[in-house]
Amino acid sequence: MIRTPRFVLAALLSATLISSPALANDSAAELDAGGLVLVKDPDIALTREDLRIGLDRITVRYVFRNRSGNPRTVRVAFPLPPIDGAELVTSAQSLPNESSANFVGFTVTADGTTLTPQLEERAFLGTREVGDLLRKHAIPLNPMRRDDLGKALAKLTPAAKAELVAAGLVLAEEGPDGGQWRSEAKFHWEQVFPAGRDLVIEHAYRPVKGSLLIERTILDDRAFRARHCLDDAGVAGIRRLLAAKDRETKGRDATIHAVVVPYIVTTARNWAGSIGTFALTIDKGTPKTLVSLCRSGIAKTGPTTFAFTATDYVPDSDLRVLFVSPDAEALGIR
Repeated sequence: MIRTPRFVLAALLSATLISSPALANDSAAELDAGGLVLVKDPDIALTREDLRIGLDRITVRYVFRNRSGNPRTVRVAFPLPPIDGAELVTSAQSLPNESSANFVGFTVTADGTTLTPQLEERAFLGTREVGDLLRKHAIPLNPMRRDDLGKALAKLTPAAKAELVAAGLVLAEEGPDGGQWRSEAKFHWEQVFPAGRDLVIEHAYRPVKGSLLIERTILDDRAFRARHCLDDAGVAGIRRLLAAKDRETKGRDATIHAVVVPYIVTTARNWAGSIGTFALTIDKGTPKTLVSLCRSGIAKTGPTTFAFTATDYVPDSDLRVLFVSPDAEALGIR
């Protein structure tokens, strides 16, 4: 059984969200999403997972095998990233599609047939569930749906607004009426796993990636470098980009853009045993973009792609893929 360790990739570049006060207003934290989740079933094995991570799209192809002699019906779920309104609604973060409850554009097929999963949305203030109160006033449960939230709040009567303020869901003072609650949502469906044969499930979605600016002083932070697998080669790569930016800006506090794309892979532990074969492809979009993640055994396979494959794989940590470029548009930053 292979347990892939965290590893400093000398040929690549690693960094992550910068939290220094000077850059806080220009940063947006990534929101975790990832693989499918189900109640642990000892008879259903994940024989192969093909994961492709790009800047604007993540696709996953699973091959499952029901090793029992009978069909198994299991509820399968895809959790959306939780949204904490108090932390995020006034941040620089935005969702791929703020006008939809399916804000990542999740799609799924089973053996080539498109599925229509149910979407369960819930809302909490601390541990208290507040979804019914929000629905009562036609408030979207996702507080990051800023336009829809703003329109709904504008229609409230003074009494309705007072009720939401008293409940701690919106602020009383003048200014942005950001929702203070946390939303949690997931797609789910009942899936039949036929006895003794493979079942292929494929899904795709748009990641909620983090955006950030990198500046020179963070490179001297040993704790930062250690935490994010940033070795000397990675630091040198960043310094080259900053030096080029210095020449472009004539020395005016050069910074470069980066984004972080997360993927939760540890949910695969819910399947029986290890992943038979785990194949990861990273596509950085353009040849000049730098990419890094903490995994060993990654090989360059094309001008924009890198690949990693492991057998009998038990994921020990989730993925954070960093893309760095002096060209903001190459990273999808507008």
